[in-house]
Amino acid sequence: MTERGELFGPAFGPWLESRILEDSSELLVVDKPSGIPTHGGDAELASDVVSRLSAFLRARAEDATLFVHQRLDQGTSGVLSFVRSRELSPRVQGDFEAGAAKKRYVAAVSVAPGSALAKRDELLLTHRIDGDVKQRRVVGEGGKLCRATCRVLTRSHERALVELHPETGRTHQLRVQLQAIGAPIAGDVTYGGARAARLMLHAASLELPSVARRYQAPVPPSFARWVAGAELELGSPAELEQKLRDAASRRYPLLGQTSVLRWVNAAGDELPGVEVDLYAGFASLSLSSDESLARGDELAQALLRAGAKGVYTKRRARTDLRHADHAELAPKEPLCGVAAPLPHVVHEGPLAIEVELWDGLSTGLFVDQRDNRRRVSELASGKRVLNLFSYTCSFSVAAALGGAAEVTSVDLSRRALRRGEHNFRLNALDPSLHGFVCEDAVRFLERASTRGQRFDLVILDPPSFSTAGKGKVLRVSRDYPRLVRLVLEVLADGGQLLAVTNHRGTSEKALRRMLLAEAEALGKRVLQAKLMQSGLDCPPSLDGPAPSKSALLTLTRPESKPPPRHAKR
Repeated sequence: MTERGELFGPAFGPWLESRILEDSSELLVVDKPSGIPTHGGDAELASDVVSRLSAFLRARAEDATLFVHQRLDQGTSGVLSFVRSRELSPRVQGDFEAGAAKKRYVAAVSVAPGSALAKRDELLLTHRIDGDVKQRRVVGEGGKLCRATCRVLTRSHERALVELHPETGRTHQLRVQLQAIGAPIAGDVTYGGARAARLMLHAASLELPSVARRYQAPVPPSFARWVAGAELELGSPAELEQKLRDAASRRYPLLGQTSVLRWVNAAGDELPGVEVDLYAGFASLSLSSDESLARGDELAQALLRAGAKGVYTKRRARTDLRHADHAELAPKEPLCGVAAPLPHVVHEGPLAIEVELWDGLSTGLFVDQRDNRRRVSELASGKRVLNLFSYTCSFSVAAALGGAAEVTSVDLSRRALRRGEHNFRLNALDPSLHGFVCEDAVRFLERASTRGQRFDLVILDPPSFSTAGKGKVLRVSRDYPRLVRLVLEVLADGGQLLAVTNHRGTSEKALRRMLLAEAEALGKRVLQAKLMQSGLDCPPSLDGPAPSKSALLTLTRPESKPPPRHAKR
């Protein structure tokens, strides 16, 4: 695979220099962006702050030992301190344990009418809190005493920006206390917060008496915009550029695994209407909101400054694309930078796929399905695999590389299937050992059922809207249940269905319910229906994973006992 430095720009390092507040032999203090856990997180990817900063220090050939005495929730941004000196560590630890470390937070909250915060600008919050590490609650007795002061900075209707000074340091303390007084933090799904692109809690300052130092991190401008009701804006040019670089830095753990990733995932990276996929150094910039379309040139230039070699644009019009001018929606030439080479091959681990960034709205590889391709490869050994709506057959190649006995790829586009065969050969796989069927998926499934054909693993990933042969139109919102029913009729006992949808109106839970309902209607016994997590480069947006949701349905084998009716699936 091509060296990392040739594929990704400086923004994709383990930590951004612009987010360091102190970098000395004693202390490393940072302004943590939202979306990164302090420690723990994904052990395989080493995606937490401690792992990233350790990598940052090792890259400079320095001691990477960090003493951790403070933490921030994954969604919380702001001042986060680490001690590098073994001698200093006990003193700083004492600051936190004794409550001497002075912490100031800022939060954007929704204020319930009639609540204490609706009536007063300053409050002393005193509660007893209990519960597990995932969710805390206020209790009348027991628990741990939590104290904090709260002061309103600005108000707008039933929204407010508040300043908080916690006197104690408990897990989720401020989030639980604000919920308890009828003012949950915006974006706090766990504690009933209003919709927001992120958890609107920021550690604005920290004072450590033992070293006589005070650190400050500016409050993100999006907080004030949320309070004013304008939360879905991209922000100033400087803010937009910082968001792009933060998004790049979040993807750092993926760099050793792939040459293609999603750089920006719309509102999941606080850039609504903007998606950026990076294909071995070249960016595909998708614009789907009025503001993003108006600022396309600005976004493209910012991507170039952050390390992209060339930027291709895709204008995502919410309309029937059969009659659209694709040359206008997706120009063949890059908006800025240089053109991608011909051919342009990208890699995900051992898998190689040729992409065409200049060929319409699709490139030949859906980046957000990387983790599902890996899952398919892991599941496919010795199995008969069916890939419906196969497009250029990336799932099929993954299955074949995983040792599938036979892979059948079905798509209405002969050109897409020819590209699929080419991708097989690109991976040293013989396409003649597998099937490539140019046919409507519904018609194929009906014929396969009539013939008694069975598959052990089926991938169902239809577009939200497409033609379905003979002028018919496939709409996922209407036709997905029927597709699932037809798949279940050809799925072998013990077989597995990987069901994917990018229909924005279908939630993860709704997808799972539908799969279980269709299986029950056909009398199929389900061993498991498991929702698949989105990858690190596809952080959830306001309405959950975007754009795709996926679930793996596994049927029982004849000799298997069905799970108890009360068993959790």
